[in-house]
Amino acid sequence: MRLETYAIRINDLRVDYELDSTFSKVTGKISVDLERASASATSELQIIYSVTHSGDTVFEASADTISADFAFSKPNLWYPHGYGAQPLYEFKVKVLGADGSEVASASKKIGFRQALLIQEPDEIGKSFYFRINGVDVFCGGSDWIPADNFTPRVTEEKYRKWLELMVDGYQVMIRQVC
Repeated sequence: MRLETYAIRINDLRVDYELDSTFSKVTGKISVDLERASASATSELQIIYSVTHSGDTVFEASADTISADFAFSKPNLWYPHGYGAQPLYEFKVKVLGADGSEVASASKKIGFRQALLIQEPDEIGKSFYFRINGVDVFCGGSDWIPADNFTPRVTEEKYRKWLELMVDGYQVMIRQVC
């Protein structure tokens, strides 16, 4: 149990994006859901939006609004295991108060990809496969059944070992069964 106090906090950080048809440019919107403890907490906020990859800043903007549009060229694309690398971009949001001090922050890691479900008529009915960044992908995988009825007993290390077993078995998709 803990007690939290705040004037402003970030409830959610959302990233919506789209790759162009040649996968050479990404555009999108970063949005934050701010919760204010009081109406007086809304005055003169400044929000800093940034996107970094491998230590390099690829986008940065400052605004007094809860969303910002972003765009940059030549994104490193994310592919499923066995089809390419899984680079992640870190999206960061900092909320600054009237005096310029940081009052809230949040971050999220995103891998850019275009994923299409391909369903076309064929000789036995209809195809069902995925096309990731223009590459047809066989999506063999497993169902993930909860590891323990008391989930707090499962450590991060145990989860990681189970996921590594799936990766070693060339499982590309995991479906959670609740």
